[in-house]
Amino acid sequence: MPSFGDFRESSTRLMNQAKTKMGMEIEQKPSEDSDVLEDLGEFCPKLTFQQRVIGFFSCFALGYLITFTSFSYFIELMEGNPVPFVLVYTIGNILALLSSMFLCGPKRQLKNMFDEKRNMTSTVYLSCLGATLVVCFIPFGTKLSVVKLLVLVLLLMAQFCASIWYSLSYIPLGRRTATRMFKNLIGEEDTSNPLNGSNNV
Repeated sequence: MPSFGDFRESSTRLMNQAKTKMGMEIEQKPSEDSDVLEDLGEFCPKLTFQQRVIGFFSCFALGYLITFTSFSYFIELMEGNPVPFVLVYTIGNILALLSSMFLCGPKRQLKNMFDEKRNMTSTVYLSCLGATLVVCFIPFGTKLSVVKLLVLVLLLMAQFCASIWYSLSYIPLGRRTATRMFKNLIGEEDTSNPLNGSNNV
């Protein structure tokens, strides 16, 4: 017995033959192995450049505003109630991360996140986001509440550092400049700078 898929395929083929005889243009059918991200991109509205820039800055600003707002729950976090702080902080980071999709779309965004330059940082960042939420809602018991709090603080710090390092990757020489500033801060001479040491003229 023919399946529904066979019936749909034969119907489409007959319609295309009819359109060809009538001189109508045949719509190209996307291949079945087309990228899922391309299919997702079809659902995104076609935005003008101005709309993309407005969307980017709005989402980015809202994300970091929510992130900074989360610190109003910091006392509750230290008192053993991490849910408000963790949820607000993580949602803010996710919004800020997704803001660049307005500029380049979901497909390019994910490709950029997991290219050779950002693969490790993106993996750490997303892993920390997920692990923070998981640890937050796992009941540790009263005796292990301090351990849970310590783990959450470490994950939040790692999440923050990964977010900064990820953002710097989009700024020309951003990571190199930040590394140089950090080395100067701790008093370590940057030997990679040709203007330092014996090369200084």
